[in-house]
Formats: sequence, structure tokens, C-alpha cells
Amino acid sequence: MMLVPYYRSAVRQFDNRIRAVGAGQWTSSTPDDDWDVQRLVRHVINVQNRFAAGVTGRPSQATTVDGPALVDDWAAASASSTQAFAAITDWSVPAPIPTGRSTLEDLGWLVTMDLTVHAWDLARAIGAHDELPNDLLAAVLDRAKQAKDRWFRPEAFAPSIPVPGCTDDLTELLALSGRNRWWRPA
Repeated sequence: MMLVPYYRSAVRQFDNRIRAVGAGQWTSSTPDDDWDVQRLVRHVINVQNRFAAGVTGRPSQATTVDGPALVDDWAAASASSTQAFAAITDWSVPAPIPTGRSTLEDLGWLVTMDLTVHAWDLARAIGAHDELPNDLLAAVLDRAKQAKDRWFRPEAFAPSIPVPGCTDDLTELLALSGRNRWWRPA
């Protein structure tokens, strides 16, 4: 299945950024006006935990820690979710997504998109390198455009931002999720 390498790439991107969060940056603002770095990271950890729990049948654990302790929770959640991704043999199995039911493949791509976009969010929030691998962006953008009505629900994402026809994949993916590519902390 082509999804697993892209998911692993998204995990590496987020992992690189979370390990770069400085001691005073956990309360820094992010491109999502309602979230600081801690809340963003908790969201990502909880998504990884829910995915792994849904695949393995084990109960999902929500993280309750703050600050640097989130790095350890992230390491455990991403390891568990990566194992769950690798263990899937039938991606056509029905699975819940926030807007209803779909397949494990659709859910897996949604989780990969979420992780990719939030790796960028985290990079921008902490002033880290915000470029992402071209192959990851192209694959995630392709899936996101196909699933935009299912994935980008108004209660979870800001409205999409129109972009010119010839723009790069990162700018287009971020615009689909209601993010301005040139966002900077205030």
C-alpha cells in the first residue's frame, strides 16, 4: 500500500519539529487562532492514539500532560500508530471519519494529511524549517483535493483560501485547510 511510506514521512516531519520546541515555546501561538503549541501537539497525539486504538481495538488514551512531557507522549503515540499502519492488511475495511463512514484507506490518508499540515503549523509556531518533502505534499494534496468535502468540515477547519492556478503544493494544501502560507506569529 502506497499510503504507509507517506504516513511515515509525515511522522518524521512532525517528530523533527516537536523535538525542536524550545522550553519557552509551548505556549506560543500557532496558525490556528484557538491553539497554542501545547494544544496543537496534544491534538496530534490524540489523533494518533485514536487511529491506533481504532485499528487495534485497544482503548484510546488521551494525553493530559503539558510542555516537554508531550515529547514522550508523542513518541509513544507515533510508535503505536506507525505499528497500526504497518499491520493493516485490508485498507477497504469500513472506518469512521468525522463526517461519517469511509474506509481505513481514507481514514489513513486523513490522518496523514492532518499530521502533515500540523507539522507545518508547528514549524511556523516555533520558527523552524517549514518546508516539507515534495513527494509527501503531492500525495497528500492529491488525496485532500479528492476528499475536501469529507475532510475539511467547517467546525474543524477555517474556510479554504482561494489560490492562483499555478501555486506550489504546500501553499495549495495549506489553503485547502484554511491556512495562509505566509502566517507568522504575532
